[in-house]
Amino acid sequence: MLKNRLILCLLLREGLFVNSRNFKLNPVGNLETILQYLHFEAIDELVFLNVSRNGKDVEAFSKDLEMVGRYCFIPIAAGGGVKSVDDFHRLLNSGADKIVINSVVFENPSLIQEAAKLFGSQCVVVSLDVKKTREGRYEVYSHNGSRNSGKDAVEVARRVEKLGAGEIFLTSIDRDGTCRGYDHELIRSVTTSVGIPVIASGGVGEFQHLVDGLNLGGAQAVSAANLFHFIGQSLR
Repeated sequence: MLKNRLILCLLLREGLFVNSRNFKLNPVGNLETILQYLHFEAIDELVFLNVSRNGKDVEAFSKDLEMVGRYCFIPIAAGGGVKSVDDFHRLLNSGADKIVINSVVFENPSLIQEAAKLFGSQCVVVSLDVKKTREGRYEVYSHNGSRNSGKDAVEVARRVEKLGAGEIFLTSIDRDGTCRGYDHELIRSVTTSVGIPVIASGGVGEFQHLVDGLNLGGAQAVSAANLFHFIGQSLR
């Protein structure tokens, strides 16, 4: 049985760490700033994402990844702008243990198969950013939440699992940064439809929300970003 995991998500935009609300970004500071209050030993994994809006340079991001890796001795899942096997190689060689992919899932889904064959399914994490429609349908967005694929979240989750993804990083755009807790209906719909681990993301404002993501959503791991910036050393 897999251990439930507590995951920190760090977002980097043009060299500055940011927090997010409904995918609108606000600066937090540079690496030196956040290292003053983050304690990596209090978490199980780190998700480190390049969320730059003006094009994503994987090579430049790999240098940022190397810097973070000097202070972080837990598994790192890194992504943002990954479009090829070469990008997988570059980030893995820079300290990542897993690679997170998002928009390329719709542009070139065969990359999932190719990467899973080369590096193993456990290395391929598919990030699904989801919004709820007025009719109650959950649809997946790409390109930093700016493009609606029109595809149902459960359908996409099943498809990427079949293609070889080893994990899903599931974010509610509606709940992101609101501190209202996870969208358990969304999480449960995906966790009951796939056999691979699902990381819940979007909405954590207190510790109980993390517990609820496991118990009510059925997630195998729970992620938070903004919460870590506010609670500092009390995380332990």
